Amino acid sequence: MDEGIATNRLLARRFWQALVERDPSRLQTSTLIDGYAGERLRLGVFRHLPHVLTEAALSHDHRQSVLLSVQLDGQAHVEQYGRHDDLRAGDFCLIDLSKTFRLDVGRCTVQTIHLPLALLRDAIPSVSEVAAIGLPGHLASVGFLRVLFQELFAHPAGLTEPVADRLADAIPHILAAALASVGTGGDSESRLRQYHKRQVRQYAREHLTDPELCIDMIAKGVGLSSSHLFDLFSDEDLTLMRWVRLERVIRCQRELADPRLRHRSIAQIAHAWGFGDMTNFGRCFRDYVGMSPRRFRQSAMLGDVSAQDLTDVQTFNQWPNDGEVFAE
Repeated sequence: MDEGIATNRLLARRFWQALVERDPSRLQTSTLIDGYAGERLRLGVFRHLPHVLTEAALSHDHRQSVLLSVQLDGQAHVEQYGRHDDLRAGDFCLIDLSKTFRLDVGRCTVQTIHLPLALLRDAIPSVSEVAAIGLPGHLASVGFLRVLFQELFAHPAGLTEPVADRLADAIPHILAAALASVGTGGDSESRLRQYHKRQVRQYAREHLTDPELCIDMIAKGVGLSSSHLFDLFSDEDLTLMRWVRLERVIRCQRELADPRLRHRSIAQIAHAWGFGDMTNFGRCFRDYVGMSPRRFRQSAMLGDVSAQDLTDVQTFNQWPNDGEVFAE
């Protein structure tokens, strides 16, 4: 083995061990496969066993830093700045080591970059706006980061300090470009947030017929935490599950107005769209349509009303308050 590579791996091992010197047990749950430790840029490829990492485990010398990681396989859960997110294979995530955080790591393999926090100030002035957010690696706009990690971690121990020092200056700007391209941070709703909402709505629509559809099922289906789903729709007029009920009512309304389906009973149509309780369905239908399902169907068959072509209802303010029909 090249002497320089062996030295770099040794320095990397010493650096990462020193990082968690306040909690030596972490050394038993994480194996460094390869790495590099220069003056400002440090890299590590880790194979983790399940454990929890918080700021309490870190040496004070390393608290003014950030970790930028990509999940190669397995799962993790990150919490910081009041946010929670689940990380799955391919996801990138930034953690601010100077602030309180919690990282629940499962059995997984991770590539991690350690940088001084000061290096990010120019490119990313508000680290708090982008930390602890899972950045889906399959997005085309995150290609900058994918290529960066592929090249950096192809042979991390083979880096030289002059090259590593230049990369340390470039990495924050590459990260900022990826974050900007998906719209994280800022006052307006980000494109990343919109992307997650589209994922959630698509999954929910594909499973409207399942009476077991719930927050936990949707969260598992799209790879996000339940708490993140609540936060994701906190700026909407309808909670996620009330929106699901509205989508179901709309589809029932269409079928009840379709003369080709007059042979199907109201109960059959309601059950087909995930309503297990006919009393609840009747109340939901009346609150939205303004009449009972039976009366609506009779009027539709007489040509007095027609099915409304509603597909992506996001707001509607005439639903009952939480705690009545729609208790979550």
